[in-house]
Amino acid sequence: MKLEKSSNFKLKKLYLDCIDESGNCFIIYRACLKFYFIKVAYSALLFSDFQNKITEKTKLRKIGQPLINGKFLFYDNRFLKISGSWQRIDDPVFITLFKDQKGEKLTWNCHHSKALTKIEYGGKVFKGLGYAETLYLPVKPWKLPVQEIKWGRFLSEFYTVIWIHWKGEYPVNKIFCNGALYEDAVFEEDKILFNKGNYNLSFQERHVLREGPLTKVLSNIFFLEIMLKSCIFSIYERKLKAKAILNCGGDKSFNGWALYETVTWGNGKNWQ
Repeated sequence: MKLEKSSNFKLKKLYLDCIDESGNCFIIYRACLKFYFIKVAYSALLFSDFQNKITEKTKLRKIGQPLINGKFLFYDNRFLKISGSWQRIDDPVFITLFKDQKGEKLTWNCHHSKALTKIEYGGKVFKGLGYAETLYLPVKPWKLPVQEIKWGRFLSEFYTVIWIHWKGEYPVNKIFCNGALYEDAVFEEDKILFNKGNYNLSFQERHVLREGPLTKVLSNIFFLEIMLKSCIFSIYERKLKAKAILNCGGDKSFNGWALYETVTWGNGKNWQ
């Protein structure tokens, strides 16, 4: 696959999340972007409480690296007024999603595929299962050879399921269940089938966290919106949280929470 070498575009994005038993959900981003001669650092918080009320914050400020000490990741963002710890309890997952002919690699590092998480926010402490990954993207997202990307994670006491699915010129279909890789996932509106259809991950009580073009996300960061709007006007995002049930055949089923998203290039009519 021949891709344009994009030394004028580099994105390194840290993604952190946590959902407690009541459904209080945190999604945190920390990203560093190089775009031609400009370097930008930003961080963002999306909080959905147990009643599904949404709060979003974005800061165009440079924030220090998270502290990683063995199985622990510590993150403190004074601008977003949130801090937390992630203690890894499942093995990490690291893959290269693709490499172009000049050696540029898009890497997906799920270094905390499942973690015991504690977050301090708004004068309260929230505890639940969480997830953390770092994505390194050396190719402009509007140049990716894909039409649709699906990503998500399901966490329960005994099972961890993570998936990445690309449709288009460069298809990818990978789903990890407790570290085991399957490449036969079938996506339906409210469930995912894999392991030859023997495993069924179904989504219950789905709630949309964010929906719309990426330019809507960037509207909170005026400087980035001006730079990138003409490039990504056709990229749409739909992000959800849901109670979920993993059925492993017979009477074996496990309850947990899922966070997942669909990103499409085009008019967004094919969202699920």
